[in-house]
Amino acid sequence: MSGMWRAGYASFRFSTQLLRCHYRGLGTSSCHLSKFLMRNIEESPAKKMVNVTWQDNTSNVYPYIYLRDNCQCPECFFKDSSQRLVDVVRDVDINVKPAKVEMSKDGAMLSITWPDSHVTMLDADFLFEKRLPSEAELKDRVCADVTTRKVTLWGSELKDDIPRMKFHDILNDEVVEFEFLNSLYRYGLTLVTDMPIQDGQVEKLADRVGYLRMTAYGKTIVVSTRLKANSVAYTSYTLPLHSDLPYYEAKPGIQLLFCKEQIPTEGGDNSLVDSFHVAQQLKKEDPHAYELLTTTHILFRTSGTDILGEYDLEGARPLLELDHHGRLLRCNHNEGTRQCFLGVSAEKTQEMYEAYYSLTKRLKDPKNMFLHKLSPGEMIVFDNDRVLHGRMGYTLTEEGGRCLESAYIDWDVARSRLSVLGKKLGKGPVARMDSTLNITDQWSVS
Repeated sequence: MSGMWRAGYASFRFSTQLLRCHYRGLGTSSCHLSKFLMRNIEESPAKKMVNVTWQDNTSNVYPYIYLRDNCQCPECFFKDSSQRLVDVVRDVDINVKPAKVEMSKDGAMLSITWPDSHVTMLDADFLFEKRLPSEAELKDRVCADVTTRKVTLWGSELKDDIPRMKFHDILNDEVVEFEFLNSLYRYGLTLVTDMPIQDGQVEKLADRVGYLRMTAYGKTIVVSTRLKANSVAYTSYTLPLHSDLPYYEAKPGIQLLFCKEQIPTEGGDNSLVDSFHVAQQLKKEDPHAYELLTTTHILFRTSGTDILGEYDLEGARPLLELDHHGRLLRCNHNEGTRQCFLGVSAEKTQEMYEAYYSLTKRLKDPKNMFLHKLSPGEMIVFDNDRVLHGRMGYTLTEEGGRCLESAYIDWDVARSRLSVLGKKLGKGPVARMDSTLNITDQWSVS
C-alpha cells in the first residue's frame, strides 16, 4: 500500500470488520473483484459533481450530495435489510463538498473524504449500478419497453405450450418452485398438475410462496353453481373475458383456480388471453383507441353478501393502466362490474364505446385467445393484471357438476419470493428499472 493510501486509511472511521470484508486498502488489489473498472476521475466543484470515466471511455457524473446520500458504511446503511440509517436532510448539508476524492490504482474503488472526516468508499460495480442518466439521454429516450418487467407476449399458440409443473415438485424442490414463479412472471400463467383433490391444497401451495390474500369473498372461494348466486361466476352462464376485482384499490395480482370437479359434457372451458399482447396490437393498429383506454377512468362497482357479511365495493381506473413512462402495468377489464366511463361527455361517449369495442374484439380474436378445460387435479395460476380469463357456459346434468376453488396472492408476495429464490439459486434479482428507466436483470429471458 502506498504512503498516500496509508494516510487515507488511517483517517477512516469505518469498523475494522467492514474494511476487512471489502478492501485491504486502495492500492492495486482488493478482495472485491469488480466487473466494472474506472479509468480516471475528475472533480467539478462548480457543478458539485465527480466525473467518472470507465475503462471503455464512457463516463458518468455523480453529484456530491448523491454520493454522500449513498454511502454504504455501517454508520449510514443497514445492510441486513438494505435500509438507510442516515437522515440525509438532517445530517448532510445540501451543498456538501468533499475534502478529498481518490480512486484506487486498479480503478475498482472510489474513496471520498467529507469535511467532517467521514469517509465513503464505493466500489466500481456499485457506482456503475447507481449511474445517473444525463439530461440529453432522458430527453432523447423513447421508452420501448412493453411493461415494467421482462415478459414474453403470446397468442393462441401458447395453448399447446402452457408452462406446467407438478404440485408436489413445487412444494419440495426450490428449483421447480423458482421455475413455477418465473413462468408466472414471464408468461403470466402456469398450469399446476397432479394436485390431490382435497381441501387445503391451494393454501398449501400459497404457504410455500407466501400467503393468500383475504377478500370480501374469503381467503378461498368455492366456484360452483349456487341457488342464490351473488355473482355470475356462481352460475353456469358464459363468463366473458375479465380480470378479477378491479373495484379494489389494491387489486389482487395473481389468481389461482383449482379444479376439483369438471362437467363431463360440453362447456366449462376456461378462455385465456394475454391482454398485454393485444394492447400492443391495439396501440399499433388503433392508436386513438389505445390513447382513450389508457387515459379514461372506468368506474367498477359491486355489492352483495358473502361469508364475511355484506360488502359494497367501488373503484375507478383506466382499462389499460400505464406507468408514467407509458409502460403497461395492468389491464382492468370486467364487463360485469363496469359502470361508466368517467368524465366523458355525451358527445364523446360514442367514441369511447368504439375504443372499447376495438380492444374487446381483439381480445376475443381466436388468434389471441385459447380455451383450456381444466381436469380435476389441475390448477391454473395466472397474472390477474395481465391474463384475462373467462368461462364457456355449461348445463348441469345428473352425470356431474363443476367445482373450482379460487384464491389470490399479491404480486408483492410472489415477486419477493421469486427474487429470494433467484439470488439463492445464483440467478440474480428479478427484473427492475434502473436510473436510466431501462428494465434490467431477470434471468432466462433473451
